[in-house]
Amino acid sequence: MKKIYTLLSFVFAGSFAFSQMITVTLQVDISDYLAAGNALDPNGIRVGGNFASTGASVAAGAMADWTPSDANSAMMDMGNNMWSIDVMYDPSAAGSEQLYKFVNGDWGTNEGIDTSAIADGGCGIDDGSGNINRVLTVPTADMTYTFCWDRCEACNVGIEEGIMGALNVYPNPAQEELYVDFENANSYSSTIELFDMSGKRLATEPMNHLTILNIENLNPGLYLYRVSNSQGAVSGRFIKK
Repeated sequence: MKKIYTLLSFVFAGSFAFSQMITVTLQVDISDYLAAGNALDPNGIRVGGNFASTGASVAAGAMADWTPSDANSAMMDMGNNMWSIDVMYDPSAAGSEQLYKFVNGDWGTNEGIDTSAIADGGCGIDDGSGNINRVLTVPTADMTYTFCWDRCEACNVGIEEGIMGALNVYPNPAQEELYVDFENANSYSSTIELFDMSGKRLATEPMNHLTILNIENLNPGLYLYRVSNSQGAVSGRFIKK
């Protein structure tokens, strides 16, 4: 049986030419980092990199070079120790080299020390001072990159690909209804959450195999979704026309 949920409307400030920008979603799972005895900084997980040099921005505006304390460098807490940020580039930046790293709060607790697995894993380069930066070649189309803290691969890849991978969210962009087709939803008591770009949670709903979300009351813009259950979590974004 199909389930239809109506979301409360809210004010979405600003307008963006999403179709003209390349959006790169950077995600990091800090579960292993916390399990090793590290504490999460009150300012959360952030990114530092040469973002201004590549013309990068987020929904709130332009990003700064190597300044994780800047408000536009803050990542969003997606729950279950997963943090995410959507970085937007002009198409002219495609092919350029983006240097960055994930930072716990501000400089002082960050990835890329001498013995970093980033170096061993081949996804980073030495900055000349013995620290390692991640390297991203800006793609020509929207992409999502998910990593474990200080590693070149995602955490629990087998679980996500096997259980959480069978997820289809469409259409995108959407105007009145968003279809979430997830064949494992009932087996693992799944829920879906919707967020605006400030990180405000707009809705949390239980899922069926096919869940239909009524989004006609949302203002046009970019939103995030997160599907989770006992096996893991998958997040993504959609555009409301």
